Amino acid sequence: MTSASERPDHPDQTAYTLDDWLEAGSVQPALPDDLPDWLEPLVTAARSGTEKTGILGDAGRDVPETGPGGEKPRYSAVLVLFGEADGKGEGEHGPSVLLTHRNPRMRTHSGQIAFPGGRRESVDSSPVETALREAVEETACDPASVVPVALLQPLYIDRTNHAVIPVIAWWRTPGSVRPATEETDWVRPVPVADLVEPTVRSRIGFLNWHGPAFDIDGYLLWGFTGGVVDAVLKLGGWEKPWEQPWQDGEPADVVDLFAALETSRNGENLVPALLGEEPGTEPAGELQKRPGNPGNPGNPGNTANTGNPAKASKEVDW
Repeated sequence: MTSASERPDHPDQTAYTLDDWLEAGSVQPALPDDLPDWLEPLVTAARSGTEKTGILGDAGRDVPETGPGGEKPRYSAVLVLFGEADGKGEGEHGPSVLLTHRNPRMRTHSGQIAFPGGRRESVDSSPVETALREAVEETACDPASVVPVALLQPLYIDRTNHAVIPVIAWWRTPGSVRPATEETDWVRPVPVADLVEPTVRSRIGFLNWHGPAFDIDGYLLWGFTGGVVDAVLKLGGWEKPWEQPWQDGEPADVVDLFAALETSRNGENLVPALLGEEPGTEPAGELQKRPGNPGNPGNPGNTANTGNPAKASKEVDW
């Protein structure tokens, strides 16, 4: 690992390089002795790195050395936080995962459902620190209650040249959370039992792509976050059959993205992003390249970039 140095703007704080951060992210966190049984299947599968399901098996998500413009990818981390009120996963709703809803009034990424998380900063020694720092800033969760248990592989977002590392964690003692910044208008644990119900699941599409989606009380969870949720439900052994068998490599039923969002409570404005009029969009999770189509233009995803293009291109799209 390269030597970390002090930050010139804050001499009392250590500045970590990207190499430091990535090396720390190549090592799985130590597991607690009291890891609950209900979480073990997910943790075992996630730590093995061999289960390439859904978004985890999408070759388009492999992180390149450089992006389309020749620049190295910029890294971020998100916290995929699982907990249960009784600690055993056997309560009224069983385990849950913490999600946020982006304020529809925000200029970028408005209305999307996302994990807490954000850009790597030089004070972060690892993806775990990035994810936890951002989660505390966004949701006011107690960091002492969060136990990191697995790191997923970095997943690439081509339109913004970002790479995102999902950090799976156990919420040992769930506590109160709230929107701690104006960026989100709600933060809440969503029961896994609700997410695996076939009636809330769908596959949405636009032009030559499609990806998994979830209805959460009228909100549409899709894109990068939807792809990661879809994958962890499979890895954890929670998924229920929800989709008709594919035919000739194509899904049997794909719902139009715009139609789905129009009837949702998200408040997303996707027209500029999906039509490629501004940078900063990202691929919807588990994107599939349709046979006979020579390209995959833009890989649009669950974000709205209606503000200044220069600023939008610096934002992270989940």
